[in-house]
Amino acid sequence: MSSLRDAVRDKLREDKVKLWLPPYDDASKVDALAKTYAGVLEAPEQDVAAHLADLRQSALAKLAQRTLITLQGTNFSVRVSTELPGAVARAAVAAALGHDVRTQHVRIVGGGKALTDAESLKEQGWPADATRNGEGLRCVVACTPKTEDMLDPDALAANERRRVLEACDVLASDRHFSLSDGGSGRRVDVHHAARAPLVRALCCHARGRQALGDGMSGGSRAVDAVAWLREADAEFQKAVAASPGLRDLANLGFLQLDLVRAYCALGDASSVDDAERRLAAARAALVKRYDAVYESRGVDAARRGRKVPAAFVPLARLLVLECVAARARGQQAADRIRDADAMLVALEHSEAAIRPLQELGHSPRAARGALRRAEGNSIRAANELTERAGRLAANRARPAAMAGEVAADGSLIDAESLSRVRRGAKRASESARLDALKRHRNDADAAIAELTAPVDPTALASLVSMGAEVSAAEDALRATGGNIDAAAAKLLEAPPPQPQPQAPPPPPDLPTDDEDRDAALQAARELVERELGGALAGADADAEEGCDLQFERRLLDAIISGAL
Repeated sequence: MSSLRDAVRDKLREDKVKLWLPPYDDASKVDALAKTYAGVLEAPEQDVAAHLADLRQSALAKLAQRTLITLQGTNFSVRVSTELPGAVARAAVAAALGHDVRTQHVRIVGGGKALTDAESLKEQGWPADATRNGEGLRCVVACTPKTEDMLDPDALAANERRRVLEACDVLASDRHFSLSDGGSGRRVDVHHAARAPLVRALCCHARGRQALGDGMSGGSRAVDAVAWLREADAEFQKAVAASPGLRDLANLGFLQLDLVRAYCALGDASSVDDAERRLAAARAALVKRYDAVYESRGVDAARRGRKVPAAFVPLARLLVLECVAARARGQQAADRIRDADAMLVALEHSEAAIRPLQELGHSPRAARGALRRAEGNSIRAANELTERAGRLAANRARPAAMAGEVAADGSLIDAESLSRVRRGAKRASESARLDALKRHRNDADAAIAELTAPVDPTALASLVSMGAEVSAAEDALRATGGNIDAAAAKLLEAPPPQPQPQAPPPPPDLPTDDEDRDAALQAARELVERELGGALAGADADAEEGCDLQFERRLLDAIISGAL
């Protein structure tokens, strides 16, 4: 019998037949193969069929072993196939913990990823044990009771991310929407292919920070934070791929630190490899943003008991998080712990110093950030806050964010005027509308009159015969008052189209009617700017420079006391 089994196996290898793949999931196909091999091997068909069935089951068992993942955590360890939907894994973990997914929301994070129900574990990027030298994956579980009026938090979070991302796409499709520098309030030009992913990244980063809060809540909020922040990271990578210069954005370095903070809030030890990679990226970003002696300069000042400026907030976070990663690896890192402690002390400012600035109308974060920028000097901090508020107000004294073009008198094109011109001159190109508004200093009626004025058909025919597009020729004639020579010169001066990087997938279609289109853009703008919580208008800088660092202090104290 064993010799027949070996002969069947050898024949399968010779014919390169893989019994674990279709069409051999159909029993009739296996029977047909057994009949063929029985004739070739001159053996009873029944015996050959039995060996084929046994070999197929053995192959499937080995394949299953390669797809198994062990999910481990406090008080549970379960093995499931990565080919199964996330809902099956969630139910298995819940059962191991004595929870019922019918009565409780069980949220699971492993390797920095939040588990979703519909996709398989493999599709979600959860690696099988075989790819990690047989080691299981450490997971963190957050459970909340279900109530009649409470929807599934994972479904709600996924739907919220989809809603925000779609609004970002709609807003980014409007060429007049502008992004502002967080420190100065000035408009920042971004390559068209990077606009949509950058807006999505900034918005998701802001939402992730909002969900994370001070980092002390953990549980379900930290799960939400991880999902938002990982979405932001993926979108930032798309933006950088489209426009490599964005790699130097401070937001990208801050994002790496925020993700590791979220891992710490979750207590997610399985993410230590990813955390170390992100901390290395954050360190490189800080060195690139400042200089090679950035760390030594800050640490030396802190060791001498001096207050350090706000620029060292990211360094303090980095040092604390590196201490956490080292402790997760079983390392002591005494010197780094001492440096981290000194940096936190050097960045702390008392309530007595913050309160007078609050009484001037500034938020605690803004006051704390100003004190740090002034290295503890209260008078300098108050003056800086007053000057900064005036500068930002001047930079933002403009129409709604969609108004991004400068008119002839130096002002920005009024959003309402542009909307009127779109409705009144539907056949004109967008660039012609903008040019007309610039020439007429935002006078919508004058711009519409120019854009809808008839053109000389003879002059138009002459320009078209020279190779110009009809619409471009019409715009040029209207812009030059019908002067054919000036129109021809204007067409020749137009820059040739420049090769552009491959654009991302197109954003959702906007309504074709101008009024509906404007309404859709306004709704998207309000949603995105609300979700950003002012991050595009400067609050992001205050959020970083004025943060209270209590979460970092708690982590470091836990390390020093041995609790972590």
